Amino acid sequence: MLTADRQIDRRILLQADSLEKAGWQVTILAMKDEDADRRGDSRVVRVGGGTEVGGLEERVADGYRQLARRLPMNGPVMRLLKALAWRFLVDQETFHARLYSGVASRFAPQVVVAHDLPMLPVSCQVARARGARLVYDSHELYSEQEFPVREKKRWAEIEERYIGHCDAVMTINESIAGELARRHALRQVHVVSNAERASDPPPRSRRFHELFGLPATRKLLLFQGGLSANRNLQALVEAMRHVTNPDVVLVILGDGALQQNLMREARSQPGAQRVFFHPAVPQHELLTHTAAADAGVIPYQATCLNNYFCTPNKLFEFIAAGVPILGSDLPEISKMVTGRGIGLVGDMGSARAIAGLIDQLFADDDRVAVWRENLQHTRKAVCWEAEEGKLLAIYEALE
Repeated sequence: MLTADRQIDRRILLQADSLEKAGWQVTILAMKDEDADRRGDSRVVRVGGGTEVGGLEERVADGYRQLARRLPMNGPVMRLLKALAWRFLVDQETFHARLYSGVASRFAPQVVVAHDLPMLPVSCQVARARGARLVYDSHELYSEQEFPVREKKRWAEIEERYIGHCDAVMTINESIAGELARRHALRQVHVVSNAERASDPPPRSRRFHELFGLPATRKLLLFQGGLSANRNLQALVEAMRHVTNPDVVLVILGDGALQQNLMREARSQPGAQRVFFHPAVPQHELLTHTAAADAGVIPYQATCLNNYFCTPNKLFEFIAAGVPILGSDLPEISKMVTGRGIGLVGDMGSARAIAGLIDQLFADDDRVAVWRENLQHTRKAVCWEAEEGKLLAIYEALE
């Protein structure tokens, strides 16, 4: 498996676990990572920092790592710098091939998996050289992110050039599968969702109430994930100025370059503190924190086609933890939340609109109880244990 991740995505690790359980030997090639806390998985081989890599591509990758610690990942400055790098320094098609091909040449895989579009050219190259099967796992509608026009066009060209060489293509939901099939005239695009494991439901707790010294009567709304631009987080925090129910508080669980801005907005709000911040926690501890919330929030906006079709990890984490959901009225989020009766969706286009939805969410305890009851059924149907069978069937068909 090839990925541009440093902190390996839960989707990749779940796939690796399931394939190993089915008898496959899995190696994950990922970007160099200086964070010692993330070096515990013996399946992960890091790219970069050795004698096999060097030159312009590694210097660009190192520069990106340094900038990512200081700037919002999807903020305007970082997007401009990335656009300039793609245009004048390195090529989108060959960048990862030059970083990964040396390390990849040590292995003789039966199957090569490209985890998302940047890995597709180098994965195709490795599969051809080794006579291996090629699987493309599109984690999103990559070329339809908020990129400059030239960059979007280039990613679309790369996908069109290589996707026809794949023995199997999979993605995260039906909407993106339909788009990929239509754009590239594919006969089949498999759907394997980002569902979480459901086998060990975390117990409901008041962890955040105890940590922040909150009365038991407080209703706790949780956002969890990276604090990066284009997630509508500024509006979410500002919304707490306008929420009329005095018992509602917001907890932001995660790290990121927007944190200081969000904290400034929270501190400037009049009256008692209503927004609390908690640092990111390791993935294996996340659901025990999630289960301490009365509801989870997904405030994303349709700022691009990729966001319009999104089904973020937190959607499935809220389901796994049995936590009702407040989400933006986007097609796939609405299909899950409204379709299964596990929360509320609506317009989150402004702070006041979000505040109105938050008040509406907590206005009826009986309705919240019904959502929680429905979540008990949903978490057994929308879980990795169900997705695992779909994944293994794709690989069995390759043999």
